[in-house]
Parts: sequence; structure tokens; C-alpha cells
Amino acid sequence: MPKSKTPETDPNPMAAALSAFNPAAAQAWMEITTECTRFAMDRVQKDFEAQRAMMACTSPVELMELQSSYCRDAAQQYADQATRMVELMTKAASGTSPLTTSRKYDDIPL
Repeated sequence: MPKSKTPETDPNPMAAALSAFNPAAAQAWMEITTECTRFAMDRVQKDFEAQRAMMACTSPVELMELQSSYCRDAAQQYADQATRMVELMTKAASGTSPLTTSRKYDDIPL
């Protein structure tokens, strides 16, 4: 029988808390963190590739071309990632927050 996780032993207490409170928010949180991790891993790989290419340069002109291309591509990828993150956050905010529901005056106990 698997041992149930307690808040002290759960590897991701934020996800557990969100899931218990609002499953849609937990799903949005997981999508956002997954996308951030994917982007970071992709950028690290591209950074290493650029570093290897720059170390193999045989002239200053070649190095400048590589650096220029690297910076241009990185700036574009960061801008694209920012757009993706805004889209994910907008999607998460649309209808997943319990604060978006309206209250009626008669549901407040006196």
C-alpha cells in the first residue's frame, strides 16, 4: 500500500495546495512551470552550442558574426517566450480564479 504524502514530504507543496484549493489553478501552474523549464533547457542547450562555435572561430570577423547572430536569435527567443508566458497566464486567469465569481448580498451571514 503506497504511503500517502503529507505536506512535509510532498516534493511540490505549492502544486498540492493549489490542487486541493482549485484544480484549474493547479493545472495552469503546472503548464506555466513546464513551459519555463522547457525554455530554460532549450536556452542552455543553445548557449552551449554557441559557446562551442565561438571557441572554434578562426578569425575575429567570424567571431563577431557568430556573436551577432547569437544575440539576435536569443533576443527573439526571449521575446517569443515572453509572449507565450503572457498567453499562458491570460488563459490561467480567465475563469480559474475563485475571486472572479460575484457574490450576492443575501449570502453573507449577519
